Amino acid sequence: MRPIPRLTMAVALAISWASMLAHNLYELPLSPVDPENSGPLVVAVALGLAYAARPDSFLVATLAFAWGVLNLVIGGVLSVLPLSFLPFVPEQTVTHYGAHVVYTLGQVPLVVVAYRAARIAGASRKRSTTDTVAR
Repeated sequence: MRPIPRLTMAVALAISWASMLAHNLYELPLSPVDPENSGPLVVAVALGLAYAARPDSFLVATLAFAWGVLNLVIGGVLSVLPLSFLPFVPEQTVTHYGAHVVYTLGQVPLVVVAYRAARIAGASRKRSTTDTVAR
């Protein structure tokens, strides 16, 4: 199988970051250059560059998948719930939930694309190991 196209991964990473940025700009008094926004951008760019260099890398695809799941679960879902272990009490309004829906949905393309990339890379790695052993 061929790796997921580099552009597809780049778009998924961009959507992931853009949805987080949209949430942060709408809900928090942050500018785009604040660390809460620029830090995740640096991670997304690093993952995109790593994937562009090695689209067949199981590790890179797995890291992109983990980044998407982390943002989806913690940023999109858990941080909207009034949980006692959080260092803040999230606002329980329709607009706040809406911002988190945008954030969560923005992670789905990255999770799906990175999962597929990891499966393809894992299958290729397994196949090449089997071919080497068979020789």
